[in-house]
Amino acid sequence: MRQADTRADPVIADAVKRGYVDSDAVYVIPDFTSHAAANEGRLSVNRSARRQNLSPGAWVADQDAEPCKQDCQDPDSPHSVRFRLWSKDKARTHVYHQSGGKPENLKYNPWQSHRTRRFDDSGRPG
Repeated sequence: MRQADTRADPVIADAVKRGYVDSDAVYVIPDFTSHAAANEGRLSVNRSARRQNLSPGAWVADQDAEPCKQDCQDPDSPHSVRFRLWSKDKARTHVYHQSGGKPENLKYNPWQSHRTRRFDDSGRPG
């Protein structure tokens, strides 16, 4: 088994202490040296928050505080990680209202098969 990623535990603890849970406030971790480093920080924040039973919304931001995706214009420039935290109940309520209660309206539908082929427990096509 892999060891738990605990690098962001102090950051999550600070965000909880400061009242960021269930608020729309954005917590900012500045001064990552590159997009790749900030993305690793984002992953660590997500892992730490989920392990502590919180629902994170984390993203990498460029120098102008704009969300920065994989097609980053300047990957070697300073970046930051920004995130919000919600309790599981608040997050479920948010997703329910956002989707209107219909799974087909979700950005990712966990009940929809994304596989090309399914197999039953014995290994036969299902």
